[in-house]
Amino acid sequence: MPEHSIDNCMLCNASNFRIIHRKDRWYYKQCLGCSLVSLYPKPTSQELIESYTDYLPTKQQEIDEWESMMKLVNSTSADCVESKTGISKGRLLDIGCGYGFFLNEMKNRGWQVEGIEVSQTGREYARDTWHINVYSEPLEHCNIRENSYDVVTLFYVIEHVHDPLLLLKAVHTILKPGGCILLRWPHSTPIVRLLGPLSKHLDLYHTPYHLHDFSPLTIKKLLHLSNFDGIETMIGGYTLSPGKLNRWSSIISGTLAEILYRLSGRKILLPGASKTTLAIKRM
Repeated sequence: MPEHSIDNCMLCNASNFRIIHRKDRWYYKQCLGCSLVSLYPKPTSQELIESYTDYLPTKQQEIDEWESMMKLVNSTSADCVESKTGISKGRLLDIGCGYGFFLNEMKNRGWQVEGIEVSQTGREYARDTWHINVYSEPLEHCNIRENSYDVVTLFYVIEHVHDPLLLLKAVHTILKPGGCILLRWPHSTPIVRLLGPLSKHLDLYHTPYHLHDFSPLTIKKLLHLSNFDGIETMIGGYTLSPGKLNRWSSIISGTLAEILYRLSGRKILLPGASKTTLAIKRM
């Protein structure tokens, strides 16, 4: 694939786009070649790292709410990882591990776990509470050896990354042959399109934090370009947001998404619902 420029799509190198969302000086463009949605102009890599140093809440009540919100997704993802790999006690790295809730889930199942988290709040919580080793730098600065892990996970990370293709190629390098990657990601564009002008007030892309918005097709293309096979996208549970209205909305939409997915023989993925994608490193 030709090297893409800042004005070209990173997946298909197309240069034709349509603007689908604006906020302040930022706008989201959808590629007319592959439908990938991307933010322009993008913050620099250093600006992104600095913006996440104090991204996570520090109050215990808010941390507990975060744990409750992700509990179902974490347990479902743990089951998926073990089913996909056929491994019950492997070595796992969680990139953007936050407070370490998923790492603790896997540690309790007998896995050797480590994390990467640029936020000092999350990093220290995972170290002090779960006694888990957490790197403080992005993956490219961690000096991790090739073929080190059976599984690498990224929960709500890939949409925040400046160069997702570069990151996934780095993940591919540190995975053992036949190792598994798990991505949990939002799928916001269908809701933005459905709500039209109202979406400007909701800011579902969390501008400028979400640099990309993927679909099942574009996430599959991204993983193929990163040399992964066995790509499978599913619903994979749903978050339980704080507050009654948000919580019930999550339960209803998440349950509907799971029902449609299972009744359709794992073919229908409800647009707008967050997704979980697993893939295997080529041998």
